[in-house]
Formats: sequence, C-alpha cells, structure tokens
Amino acid sequence: MATISTQYGGMTIPVVDPSVPADPVAKNTLGSTPEEIRASFIQLLVASMQNQDPLNPTDSKDMTSQLAQIQGLESQEQMNTKLDALVASINAGQSYSLVSAIGRYAKVEANQMTLDASGAAASVVADAGYQSIEVALRDAAGKLVVTNTFDSVPPGEMDFSWGGVDAAGNKLAYGTYNIAATGVSSNGTRVSLKVNPLVRVDGVVNDAGAWKLRLSDGKTVAQADVKGIY
Repeated sequence: MATISTQYGGMTIPVVDPSVPADPVAKNTLGSTPEEIRASFIQLLVASMQNQDPLNPTDSKDMTSQLAQIQGLESQEQMNTKLDALVASINAGQSYSLVSAIGRYAKVEANQMTLDASGAAASVVADAGYQSIEVALRDAAGKLVVTNTFDSVPPGEMDFSWGGVDAAGNKLAYGTYNIAATGVSSNGTRVSLKVNPLVRVDGVVNDAGAWKLRLSDGKTVAQADVKGIY
C-alpha cells in the first residue's frame, strides 16, 4: 500500500492506493515550518469546503480545532525564538557587568590565599561566638609559617589581613599559601571554620556558555559563588 496523489479542487491531494507498493521514503508535502503548514492547511480547508457533499457537510468544529492547534504551534515557535534572543542578551549583559571586576578583588570561599605586593586578606566566617579564633598559614610544602590568634570573636565575618611575614618576622615570597581557621570555644571545643580569601580578578572567560571570573591563582569562579567584589 502506498500514497499517490490526485487533483482535487485545484490542489494535489494525497490518496492511499493499496495496489501500489509502499514508498520507503516518507514525504512531507505540507511544509517544514509552522507558517508553511498553516498555509497548506488553509488551502486544504478551502478546497474541502468548495467540494464538500451538501447532504453531508464537513464538520467545521474539527477544522477549527485543527487550525487552532497549528496557530498554537506557530505562536510557540515565535515565543521560543524570542526567548533565545532574550537569553543571548542576558548572557551578553552578564559578561559586560563582570568585566568591571577585572583588576579588583573577589571574595570567594577557599582554603588558599594569594600573597602579592598588597599583602593578603580574607574573612573568617564565625557561625557562633568563640573565645578565640586561630588562623594558620602554611606554605606550598605544608610547613606552618605563622598562626594568628584573635580573642573574643562574635558571630559573623571576621576580617583578617596578612602582611606576608612568618612568626619570626621574616618577609616571605609572594605566592599561594594554605589557610585554615579554627574556632575555640570556652570549654576547649575546636571547630573548623569557613574562610573567604580575597583574590584578584584577572579576566572573564566563557565556560560552556556561562561567564566566569578568572582569578590570579588560575582558578575560575561563577558569579553566584562570589561573596563580594572589592
């Protein structure tokens, strides 16, 4: 069985003929876009009404329902196009806003901080009040270089800066240092705390469609993960 065509009302109409072998390749004669399909449907509707049996007229409700479905498909296609354009515009605007952060410092959660000519800075997140907070800095080899202790720290963020000297007052080389903060309660309980170092922003990169900040330590960070820009 296969589909052949015949002339009907001035149009080529597909007709099923069981005596003809099936065509292995399906053919779409209505069009490939919502606009083409809608135009073809209207032409078929007009031809059908012009050649309908007066004693058994075509049900207009069915035709109207099908036309409404095609109009809905066309509207959805137009909406998708507009949404794609909107997303592209938002992404472009996001990249422009991130560019303004280049040369400034981003506060991000990490266990490393970078020492440069300006020193190094971070904030320690105290989830409760502590009798003291210890901030330990280690070099790339894991050697402890200095521990700073802050007494009577209330809940919240505690800002911390380091001039790049060790416990003996020696000036250390610029580079990346590991940082860890510990809260000590009045009963001696020790709790590891989150640290948010300030890292210089060197650029903006597009990672699989998402704009991110490129930091001076070589890492990239999404805008949602940045605690602040300074």
